[in-house]
Amino acid sequence: MRRVLVDELKPGDRIGQDVYADPGGLPLLKAGIRISDSYRESLTRAGIPAVWVDDRLSQGIQPLEVLSEQTKRRATAAIRDAFRDAPASFTTGQSLPDKTLREMMDVVDLIIDEVAENVHAALALNDLANADGYTLKHSLAVTTLGLALGVRVMQRYGWLDAKNKLRFDDVTGRLPPLGVGLLVHDIGKLAVPPEILQKPDALTDDEWVAMKSHPLEGVRILQHASISPLSRAVVRSHHEQWNGSGYPAGLVGSKIHQFARIAAVADVFDALTSDRHYRKAWPVHKAWTFIVERSGTHFDPEVVSVFRSFVAPYPPGTGVVLSDGASGIVKEVRPDKLLLPVVRIVRDASGAGVTPYDVDLSASEGLAVASTDFDPGTLQEAEV
Repeated sequence: MRRVLVDELKPGDRIGQDVYADPGGLPLLKAGIRISDSYRESLTRAGIPAVWVDDRLSQGIQPLEVLSEQTKRRATAAIRDAFRDAPASFTTGQSLPDKTLREMMDVVDLIIDEVAENVHAALALNDLANADGYTLKHSLAVTTLGLALGVRVMQRYGWLDAKNKLRFDDVTGRLPPLGVGLLVHDIGKLAVPPEILQKPDALTDDEWVAMKSHPLEGVRILQHASISPLSRAVVRSHHEQWNGSGYPAGLVGSKIHQFARIAAVADVFDALTSDRHYRKAWPVHKAWTFIVERSGTHFDPEVVSVFRSFVAPYPPGTGVVLSDGASGIVKEVRPDKLLLPVVRIVRDASGAGVTPYDVDLSASEGLAVASTDFDPGTLQEAEV
């Protein structure tokens, strides 16, 4: 299979995985259905950015699944319910309903379990949620990446307790409050006017002031909620930056809570790789490079070191052009060779279609990914 943006789908493309527009409903499109103009319009109306297509070129290529479909759908529903209940809680001064909090915590436990199963694997985060708007997809993706980062960061570098003692024990016990904080890290955006959140143009100075208020608004919305102070630290400080240029307090380095430093990387990476009102999603490798290049300025170097060790810049299904001019689709990513995946070649250096064959870049001296400018959909299957 290969991941294809909805606006690049062609009539006749075959859906590779069920597509959901409602986390609690039936699939909008079932695996095996051929794309028509009306189906593509339905996907666009539902806000679905991309789908998995199954064809001869990508036969045998499987996405790196971090979460099961059941967990993705349950988590999306839990986030939706929390954002639905939060405004009423904010205006009445009451806590989020116990049922909502319990479901959030149960969902975090599910994500922790599934992330733990993949702790030694490469991670691809380009298909964690199908639809239901940017905020729900973003919250789920940030939670998943943040927990995957968190367990690795604390195992490798430890964590400081209340007595400022560096510890390496009880990492598992610290993951639930981290996960809850990640789930609701953007809940303060409920206090930001929609016309600002959805503005397609650059924000004015006054609009930026309103936008930058959302971390503290989030803390205020959650002030009566029965959640850990560690979770609140994520909400309050996920926009702080290592060099002190972030907000709301301009904290520097280790003055920023470790959980918030983890959240900052997860938040920016997913924001860059998602469609927004003011720009299209960046390619995964470009966002990956953005994070890595800002180690020690925007982001905690320890968190970035862990990030670059397991997040795949070229996930399976990505169309790539190699340094020798040949083009193909990433077939497999190995945890110890993230920048050198196995690529299924479908065009030679001259641009002509070839019988597909696989190349392991880690075993091909001097050969590397040069760009992701190749669209496999431009190759007619009859050429293969």
